[in-house]
Amino acid sequence: MPLTHRLARRLAAAVLAATLPLAAQADLFYGGNTKGLPGELVELSVHARSGTVLEAIDMVPELDAVAGVLEFLGFDTTPTLLEDGSGLCSTTGCALSYAESKSFAEDEMLARWRFRIAANAPVGPVPFDPGVVFGEIPVALPASMGFEVLAIPEPATMWMLGAGGLLVAGVAARRRRGPGA
Repeated sequence: MPLTHRLARRLAAAVLAATLPLAAQADLFYGGNTKGLPGELVELSVHARSGTVLEAIDMVPELDAVAGVLEFLGFDTTPTLLEDGSGLCSTTGCALSYAESKSFAEDEMLARWRFRIAANAPVGPVPFDPGVVFGEIPVALPASMGFEVLAIPEPATMWMLGAGGLLVAGVAARRRRGPGA
């Protein structure tokens, strides 16, 4: 076999191997409100897209990594996830397999983690690994869906924003009245 054919076959095999996990990962996605101020509630949910076929799913989060920043409040599963599944679910996660492949006719939420942001949590992103594995493929949490502690504005900043808003409202009212009014 000529060298170019062998190289082309290897390249095609490499491209196929690289795209298969991406296609499988596209079947699950994350949702929820993951950004907030200290003291607020935040949550992360796992969803299956319409047409997803599950044979096994693990959701085993790394909660130790967020201790002191996010207070764990609960893990909820949906009946859709549990139906026809066998395995173990705990108060923090699940590991399930399905004797017959489970498919979804429409987008479905499967599970949700709930947290409260600690009062003294540092501002910025919070590293969290939900430990979701679809079959044998880890489903990474996109950076845009990661937990984040937002900054509480200083009282002086809030006063300045309020004063600026009043100034803009006053200028707008004066323009409506017209010149010389």
